[in-house]
Amino acid sequence: MADWDFILAPSTVTVKIVLDEVAIIGNSLKMVKATEFHQGLHEWISRTASQLTPEQDAMHQQLAHVIDHLIVETNARTFPEFIEAVADIAPERIADFRLKWLREAPNYPGDAVMLNDKQAYLDFVSATTAEKYAKKGEDFDPEFWADEWEHLQNLERFPREASNHLQFMWDTFAKAEWARVKPMLQEAVDAFNEIDYDGMSAYDAIETVAGRNMRGKDFFEERLEKTDKLIFMPNAHLGPYISWGVTDDERTMLFFFGARPPKNAKTKSTDLSRSELLVRLNALADETRLKMLELLTENDELCAQDFITGLDLSQSSASRHLRQLTASGYVSERRRDVAKCYSLNPERIDDTIQALKGFLNKN
Repeated sequence: MADWDFILAPSTVTVKIVLDEVAIIGNSLKMVKATEFHQGLHEWISRTASQLTPEQDAMHQQLAHVIDHLIVETNARTFPEFIEAVADIAPERIADFRLKWLREAPNYPGDAVMLNDKQAYLDFVSATTAEKYAKKGEDFDPEFWADEWEHLQNLERFPREASNHLQFMWDTFAKAEWARVKPMLQEAVDAFNEIDYDGMSAYDAIETVAGRNMRGKDFFEERLEKTDKLIFMPNAHLGPYISWGVTDDERTMLFFFGARPPKNAKTKSTDLSRSELLVRLNALADETRLKMLELLTENDELCAQDFITGLDLSQSSASRHLRQLTASGYVSERRRDVAKCYSLNPERIDDTIQALKGFLNKN
């Protein structure tokens, strides 16, 4: 029992499943820069990323850092309205969004120091990143953060440049894609809204809607302790992953989940069923991930280092593959001391086989 982390959260939560055009498209555009997840995301994400020029990619990187805040700030109902509203956001608000996470850190030296002393900014970001992301193994990238500081010096140009870039992304990639996926997303919203969420805890609701067991995930502890409302939105591009966004209410959490039908739904949309099946099969369509599953059939539990050593993988490669297998439900993850360890989930494998049979025999 000592191996488990128990997290307190409100005994029950209010659950809403909604279709928000701006938030969902914004989340997909944010994923274009989530290159570490590209293997498991929908091909639209990697295809879009591959078509950006270096200049467009750099602008998109800057936008991805603040797009959640921009969406909350503008409160637009359609993506074209959002594009127009971004151009009118005050530069001071952009600074607020970029500095918010640093201002919350202990011993913050103040905006004057951070905005006027590049080395002081880099030193503080380096120290804060080391403390905040140590468990994730993320390294400090001085070149990237030096660029971030330069952008902070020219914030008066950012709203118009961001608006122009969003217009390009909408016209070139997102508009047609939204028209394609919107009916399927609406079906998912309608199906999940038929479920009775009364009496569910936050963890039960997340597992019911997103299909993920988030118990014991220590990075949720602080937020879930004060959350009493969960808003869920389906996204056709997230694959097996879940993502969370910014809200203007500290007691509310926003989750994006891969579009799929509810478990044990009486009637399943063909598009939703196909989308979910592709996500599951994509996780299996890789030699390294299949070898990982094979190793787990021979061992009750293996830790990340076992895969690195046994399959001659780099830490980043092993983490990427294990992340996708965990998100897809084929393996279960737990933390043992400081190590992440994994075990096979046979039920998910059987369920995938049955889902494939059901899809091919639906007529």
